[in-house]
Amino acid sequence: MNQKERPLVEALENHMKQHPVSFHVPGHKNGLMGKVAGHVGAWDQTEISGLDDLHAADGPIASAQDLLATHAGAFKSYFLVNGSTTGNLAMVMGLCEPGSHLIVAGNAHKSVIHACRLARVKPVFLTPDVHLESMTPSGLSPGLLKKAAHAFPDATAVLLTYPSYYGHTGQIKAVIQQAKSLGLTVLVDEAHGAHFSLPGFPVSSLTVGADVVVQSAHKTLPALTMGSYLHISSKQVDHLKIEQLLGMLQSSSPSYPIMASLDDARHYAATYSDEDAAFFKKKRTELITRLRDIPRLKVIEPEDPLKLLIRIDGMSGPDVQAACEKRGIFAELADPLQVLWILPLLKVGEQAEWDRVIEALSEIAKTAEWTEQRDLSASYTEEITTLSVQNTDQLPAAVESIDLAAGKIAAETIIPYPPGIPIIIAGEMLTQKKLSYLKELIAAHVRFQGGAYLIEGNIMIVEGGSS
Repeated sequence: MNQKERPLVEALENHMKQHPVSFHVPGHKNGLMGKVAGHVGAWDQTEISGLDDLHAADGPIASAQDLLATHAGAFKSYFLVNGSTTGNLAMVMGLCEPGSHLIVAGNAHKSVIHACRLARVKPVFLTPDVHLESMTPSGLSPGLLKKAAHAFPDATAVLLTYPSYYGHTGQIKAVIQQAKSLGLTVLVDEAHGAHFSLPGFPVSSLTVGADVVVQSAHKTLPALTMGSYLHISSKQVDHLKIEQLLGMLQSSSPSYPIMASLDDARHYAATYSDEDAAFFKKKRTELITRLRDIPRLKVIEPEDPLKLLIRIDGMSGPDVQAACEKRGIFAELADPLQVLWILPLLKVGEQAEWDRVIEALSEIAKTAEWTEQRDLSASYTEEITTLSVQNTDQLPAAVESIDLAAGKIAAETIIPYPPGIPIIIAGEMLTQKKLSYLKELIAAHVRFQGGAYLIEGNIMIVEGGSS
């Protein structure tokens, strides 16, 4: 197969060369109406002759997905137009029996929790190791996975988050080997690893034994938002069931611009050379060297070279984020300690605005006031937890002070966003440790999804539910 081909991109280009008259949806008619539609409208098509059908692909979309599978080393690969959320839903619903337990990394994205609920699967959460420099979750330990599998023998699968949102890779090879020795199917939310296995980057979990892998191409490759991939490693996985679920969960009117961008993103990755990797490494090293010359500023390098963590002594992460945004520099996220940057996956000759970044950070570090910083030292404990109550939305709820909620059952899911990893899940027993951390995040002005009463210092609990 020729990785230089872009079947879907070429089909759309050939279609527009005909200067077609549209008597079909979408309503903007090839971008002739509306400023926004006009920008992408030429490729915003539908399932007409020559452009294939995502839900019954046998033309350029099928060819584009075959090229993707060859590039990734997968048995089957699929375009996702509703984000990695769709992939996480499909693999859990497709491979886990209702009523069974699924072993889940504790830093799982909210879509994994939603998948468990839709599939009527009982999640068993394992506390990830903590990366002691960034103070963020890293990955599961093989020993804790073995302990959980023995405690819940009906579990047939484990769902890993790899890499972490912050770019940590943990012990992925050892964990997958342990899972295989226990007879577990390995599902991986690799949302932030679509660029993995390229020269100079960590391996994809697909290459070290994972069975089903979901990647957010739009996060690190040049794909449009919501453009993602789902890969199946072998014929041992029931790919037809997953295909059926994708047909149910994805839009029946998939976006051609998103699909074309997925084709283009695969092409970009598949043609990423050793020379490109060396160029990126040189530019990245140049940036880090210049950043480290700035007084008060600290750079933390995760295992994923596309990620950088930036701290400035005497400033919280949200304060650094706000100061940068005033100067037109936008981070991926801020936590109480730091901001997270995702660097561009540069190829030879592509430009990066390092001068502007260095000037802004130098000014911030020089002029920003010092504030007292909280002690957020990691207190890691190996934990295996399950939800105390299922389907909490069907139970009466009450508002309780966060200070009085320890030992009670959460009636709402509270998610710092980004990254979308729940800190509290509806149905879990609230611990003093989690509630204290929640208060730290509130004090640091972290943005949440859920938690309507947090601003008042309250949380929703299940009425009458307690330890």
